Amino acid sequence: MPDMPKTIATTDHSRPRPRYDLVFIFLIVFTALEVATSYLQSSLKIPALIALSIIKASLVVLYFMHLKFDSRLYALLFVLGLALILPLLLMMTLVMPRI
Repeated sequence: MPDMPKTIATTDHSRPRPRYDLVFIFLIVFTALEVATSYLQSSLKIPALIALSIIKASLVVLYFMHLKFDSRLYALLFVLGLALILPLLLMMTLVMPRI
């Protein structure tokens, strides 16, 4: 058999691999902080819970939705969709009757 050239599969090693295990541990820690914060009797309870939720959502979006490592176009489309839905959610919250 003639010598066939061996093809070597090339992979893109220019970007670092995300550490999903560390992100998962951070999500667990922030969830534990949210649970602990929910037992507080302080006026800072709601802002602290909102801040922790934003941190957790950012980690999920950046790492598990791969927006940190993908094209910036995807991040732009995500932020644009978020910017369009936030006023709608705000209006719905303001006009909903209190139960």
